[in-house]
Amino acid sequence: MMGTDGVRKNLFCILMLLLCGFNGFGHWVKAASSPSDPHYWAGVVEFSSAPTNETAEASTARRLAEYLSIIASSAAIDTDVLVFPESTLNSHATASFVPNPADKIAPCNNLQYEPVVRDVSCAARNAKKYVLINLTEKARCPEGSDTRPCAPNGLYHFNTNVAFDRNGIVVSRYRKFNLFGEAGTNTTVYPEIVSFETDFGVRFGHFICFDLMFNEPALELVNVGITDFIFPTMWFSELPFLTATQIQQGWAFSNNVNLLAAGASFPPIGSTGTGIYSGRRGAITTAMHHEAQTKLYVARVPKIQFPDATITKIPQPTGTPSQMAKLFLKRDQIDKYVTKDLPWSSNTQLIDSVCYGSFCCNFTINYTVKQVLANQNYYRYKLAAYDAGRTFDGFANGHITTCAIFACSSANYTDCSQRFGEAAQYEEAVTFNAITIVAKFPDRWDTFVLPNNVDTSIVPLDVSETEYSVVPSTGDSKPHNIITYKLINPRSNLFTFAIWSRVFDPISSDGVSLFGTVSPLVLIGAIGSVVASSWRF
Repeated sequence: MMGTDGVRKNLFCILMLLLCGFNGFGHWVKAASSPSDPHYWAGVVEFSSAPTNETAEASTARRLAEYLSIIASSAAIDTDVLVFPESTLNSHATASFVPNPADKIAPCNNLQYEPVVRDVSCAARNAKKYVLINLTEKARCPEGSDTRPCAPNGLYHFNTNVAFDRNGIVVSRYRKFNLFGEAGTNTTVYPEIVSFETDFGVRFGHFICFDLMFNEPALELVNVGITDFIFPTMWFSELPFLTATQIQQGWAFSNNVNLLAAGASFPPIGSTGTGIYSGRRGAITTAMHHEAQTKLYVARVPKIQFPDATITKIPQPTGTPSQMAKLFLKRDQIDKYVTKDLPWSSNTQLIDSVCYGSFCCNFTINYTVKQVLANQNYYRYKLAAYDAGRTFDGFANGHITTCAIFACSSANYTDCSQRFGEAAQYEEAVTFNAITIVAKFPDRWDTFVLPNNVDTSIVPLDVSETEYSVVPSTGDSKPHNIITYKLINPRSNLFTFAIWSRVFDPISSDGVSLFGTVSPLVLIGAIGSVVASSWRF
C-alpha cells in the first residue's frame, strides 16, 4: 500500500507532466508559451560558415546534421521559436523546392523535397517548436506573372527563409530582394512583405541580411504593425557604423521592435554577429566572435504589447580589442566626410558644430585626456558630418546622413575607422564623460534614423548608457525632427557614437535638399540658451 509520501511524489510527477510535458527523448520540456503570457522564449544560432574541402553534398549533409542536433538539443528545449542564419545550410548544387505556405504542407518524409526541407520539417514537428531556416531554394520558371527570361535549366534560385510551425508545416516563405552580389541568385519582381502568426500571440515578420538597409521589405513590415522580427544574416561588418550587432541594436531600438538575429560565423571575412533585442530596452543578449563557432543563444523575450514585462539581460563574454582584431572589418567611405579634430587638451568641455553643406551637427562633449608618451599608440577622435551618397561594395548605392564621433588609430585620416592590430599595445587616452549630439532630420517616410554606437571591442553600448529623443521642429516649411543623442555614462573605450540615417529618396520633388536651415532659437526654451545659441541648423 502506498504511503502519504509516495502519493505526494506521484502527484508531483503528474503535475510536472501536465505543466512541462515530456518530449519523448528523455528530456523535460516546459509548456509552450501562450497568447496571454507576457514573454516567449527564442533561440538564435550563430553557425560556423568556415569553408571546407567537402563536396557540396557532403557539406550540406554535415550542416543539416548540425541543425537537426541543435533543434533536438536540451539547450533548445525551452524555445518557442528557433532561428538559423543566412547561407549556412546548402548551396545551388543542393537547392530544394519549398512548399507554398498557402498549401499548408508539412514536407516531412515527402521525397519531392530535399533533406534540408523535409528533415527540418520532421525536426520541428518532433521538437514542437517554430523553426526558421535560410536556404537556397529552387523554383520552376516562369512562375506566376513573372515575364523575365528563365535560365536554360528552367529554374529560379532564391535566397529564401522558410518557417515551420510546431507541426512541421511550412507557414511562411520569404525570398530575399536586396541581394549583396550573390551571382546566380534571382529575386522576385517586387519585394515580398511576409509574416506569419504563432500560437503564442506573436506575428513575426522576416527578411534577410542586406534587406535591413532598405525601406522594402523591412520598414514596410514595421509600417503594417509588425512588432517582432526574424533576421537571418551573413553580415560583412564595417566600421564605423555597420558592424553587425551595432546596426541590429540600432534598428530594433529605433523601430521599438523585437529582433531575433542569427548570424553566420566566419570572422576572417567579417561575418559574425548574433543577438536578441527588445526595442527601446536594448539587447537582451548579443555576441560578436573573433573565431568561427557554432553556438545557440536562448533568451526570454518580452512581448511588445506587455511594456511592463520583466526583462532579464544575458551578458556574453566579449573578446578583448586585441582578440577582436582577428575579425576583419571593412571601412566606410568616410574620406568624403567633413570633419574636425577633437582638441587634445585635458579636462575639456567642447561645444562645436560641423556642417556638410546645409546639414549641421552640433556637439557638446565633456572629456578628459590622459597624457601619453610620444611612442605610445592611442585613439584620436574626429567630429564628423555627412549628407550624401555611398556605394555598398558596388552592389547598391544609398544616401547616408550622419553626425558622428569616431576613432582614428593615428593622426593620418586614412587611419580613421581603423583599429590597432592584434599585436599592438595602446593606451585608452580619452575618457568621454558626456556627449550630446543634436541635429535636424526630415520627418518623412524615406528617412530612417537610428542611434549608433560601438566600443573598441566591437560591442554596442547598453541602452542604459545613452539617451535618445526625437522632438518635432517648429516653423519649418517641411516637417523635421530635432534628434538628440546623449552619452550619459563615462566611456574610455568608445569607437563610434553617432546619429545615423538612411535616406531612400534624398531629393525632394522640387530638387531642394531635404535638410534646410532653421534658427536654433526654436530649441532654446527646451535645452538652454547658452548651448543652443551656438548650435547650427
